[in-house]
Amino acid sequence: MVHDKYEPVIGLEVHVQLDTASKVFSPDSTAFGARPNTQVDPISLGHPGTLPVLNEKVIQYVLRLGLATRCKVSRRSVFARKHYFYPDLPKGYQISQYDTPICYDGFVEIDLESDDGAASNGALDAAESPASTKRIGLTRIHIEEDAGKSTHAETGSLVDYNRCGVPLLEVVSEPDLRSPREAYLYLKNLRKLVRYLGISDGNMEEGSLRCDANVSVRPCGQNRFGTRTELKNLNSMRHVEQALEYEITRQIASVEAGTPVEQCTLLWDADAGETRTMRSKEDAQDYRYFPDPDLVAINISDEDIRSVRENLPEMPDQRRERFMSDFGLPAYDAGVLTEEREVAEYFEDTLRALFKRTKGGDTRTQAKLVSNFVMTDVLRVTNEDNISVQELAVTPRRLAQLVYLRIEDKISSSGAQDIFEMMQDDHESSAGKLADENDLIQVSDRSDIEPVVESILQENGGKVDAYLGGKEGLLGFFIGQVMRSFDGSPNPEVVRDVLQEKLEARRSDDSTA
Repeated sequence: MVHDKYEPVIGLEVHVQLDTASKVFSPDSTAFGARPNTQVDPISLGHPGTLPVLNEKVIQYVLRLGLATRCKVSRRSVFARKHYFYPDLPKGYQISQYDTPICYDGFVEIDLESDDGAASNGALDAAESPASTKRIGLTRIHIEEDAGKSTHAETGSLVDYNRCGVPLLEVVSEPDLRSPREAYLYLKNLRKLVRYLGISDGNMEEGSLRCDANVSVRPCGQNRFGTRTELKNLNSMRHVEQALEYEITRQIASVEAGTPVEQCTLLWDADAGETRTMRSKEDAQDYRYFPDPDLVAINISDEDIRSVRENLPEMPDQRRERFMSDFGLPAYDAGVLTEEREVAEYFEDTLRALFKRTKGGDTRTQAKLVSNFVMTDVLRVTNEDNISVQELAVTPRRLAQLVYLRIEDKISSSGAQDIFEMMQDDHESSAGKLADENDLIQVSDRSDIEPVVESILQENGGKVDAYLGGKEGLLGFFIGQVMRSFDGSPNPEVVRDVLQEKLEARRSDDSTA
C-alpha cells in the first residue's frame, strides 16, 4: 500500500510468552490447554502473605533475545508494580519493569525485497548490511507477568486465571516502520528469532505471541508525528498487516476531510475487516509504578552475559549464508530451509547421514538433492498433517537412505516419491528394503534392457518405419512400451539411450541397403 501524500508511522509492542515449565514468580504450571482456573496458586492470585520468587530461566531467556538483537544490557534492573484494576488481574497490579528494562537500544533487521519474509536478526554489523535491509530499532525488552484471559458473551464475562503469572517479554520497537508490509516482516522475523532461540513457540493462535500496534499518519516530509491510535486484538501476522492497512486508510480519509484523528484504542474485527473503538485515550493512564518491595534487584555480571552469548545458537541469517556458501544452495532454498530451526537441523542431519554413505563425491549436488526432498516431500507432509519434522516417520537417517538410492541411480524419481509415501506408514523398513519388495529397484544394466527393446521394435515395425521417416516424436511411444513390458523397473534414461541406438542402427542399415 503506497500513499503519495502521507507517510504512516508505526511502532509495535510485542508480548512474547516464554516457554518455561513454571510461572515467572511461582511454581505453577504454564502448560497450554488446561481446564480453566486449574493452574492457579496463592502467589499468582495475590493472596495476602505470599511472596514471589523469580524464575531464573526467565533472566537467561531475556538475555538470549537481547544479545541476539544487539541490545545493551542493564547491569542492574528492578521490578515494578504496574497498577490497574480489571477482572483479569486479581492482585490489582502487574509485576513488570518500568524505568530499568533489562535490555534496551537494540534492533531487528528486515529484508525489504523478501517475498517470503526471510530477514535478518540483527547479527550483522552496519558495514555488512545489504542495501535491501532496514533496521528497526528496539526501545526496550523487559520482563513482566501475564494477566488472566477474559471471555465476553451476551450473558456476561468469564475469567480464566491460568495465564496469570506466565512469564512474558515485552518487545517495544521504535516508530521506525513505514508500511504494513514492514510491520509484517518485522513481526515474522521476531517470531522466527524467538523460535530459533528456543525461548518461545511463537504461536499467535495460542497467544504465545501477541501484538499491539501504534499507528499515525503525517504529510510526507513532515518530521512531527501525527495523532496515533493503538490497535489491539491482532492474533495473526496477516491481521496485523490488514488492520494497519485499514487504519492508515481511515486516518488519511479523516485528515483529508478536515476531521482530526482522535487518540484512542481500537479493536480489530477480523470478520468484519474493520476496527472498532475500545476506549478513548486522551491522556496516558497513570499506572502508579513503584519498585516491587517483595523482589530484589536483578544484577547481571560479565560472566552472565558471556555464558549466554557462548550458548546462543546459529542465527537464521548466518545459517542461510552458510547453506549458500558451503553447500551452494540457491538463495530461495536456503531461505526456505532456515525459516524454522527444526527444518534446518533436519536438513543438515540428513546431509551428514548421506555424506557418511557417499564418502565424498559432489557435496553440492547431494545438498541440492536433499534440499529438493525436504522442500517438496517433507514440508508437504508436515503441512498437510500439521506436524513438526520431529514427528515425521521419515527421520533424517531414513531420508538419507532414500536420497542415496537416487544418487546411485537405483530408483527413479517417481519411485522415490512412492517409497517416501511408504515410509510414512512403515516406520521400520529401510528405503532399500521397500524399493526391493515393491519392484522399484531400477534396472540399469544394458544387457537386461536390450532384449526387451529389440522385442518392442520388432512388434511395432510400422511405427519404426514412421520414426525413421521423420516422426521422431514416436520415441516416447517406444519408451512407454518398454517400461510397461519390462519385468521390473528399468532406468528410463538407459531405455532412451538403447532405443535411440537401435533405431539409428536401423536407419544406417536402410541407407546401406
